[in-house]
Amino acid sequence: MPFARHDAWPYLLAGLAGLTSGSPQMPPNPPAAAMQIDGERSEARFVVRMRLPLKTQGTIPKVSGEMVGDARSGWRVLVVADGKSLEVKGPKWMGRSTRSPEFLDVDAHPDIRFQSDTFSDEILHEGGPVRGQLTLRGLTRPVSLSLLPSACVHPGRDCDLQVNGTINRKDFGMTAYPVTVRDDVELRMRVRLLAPEGASP
Repeated sequence: MPFARHDAWPYLLAGLAGLTSGSPQMPPNPPAAAMQIDGERSEARFVVRMRLPLKTQGTIPKVSGEMVGDARSGWRVLVVADGKSLEVKGPKWMGRSTRSPEFLDVDAHPDIRFQSDTFSDEILHEGGPVRGQLTLRGLTRPVSLSLLPSACVHPGRDCDLQVNGTINRKDFGMTAYPVTVRDDVELRMRVRLLAPEGASP
């Protein structure tokens, strides 16, 4: 029997190694794709209710972040709102008070950040509670928000992700104006995602 060619030895050795090492090593799972938030089509809002029949609504149009995960392992979302871009409806004094150190303090702590825990693909499509950490005024607290049901194939890409919730402002050091401002503050986030590279339409 002729000898094996010299340049075939690496292949023969690799085959023997596979036979003696038991089951072949499977390649690691590919990293989950990250879908970036489309800042031009996303925003964060909050509603502050007065003890009088009056409310203040603010909009933060500059939003960034990402959603990472897949249908099998679940999803995590990071939303970062730039508090310096805050726009407040109503008289100018409302805007000054809302931006001030006594309330949101956006000049000293511009980032308003929500980092979610992992939530299921079922919640992504059908809605449900999304828990995570909210950072506001430099303080981080656990919160539970509500993701609304989606009516599209790719939530976030084909239609907005809408997240609502209520926080107690005192948990984040906002104790000013107790006579005129209620403690509960509503948060509303509308997020649209950019499709990852190579994703099917």
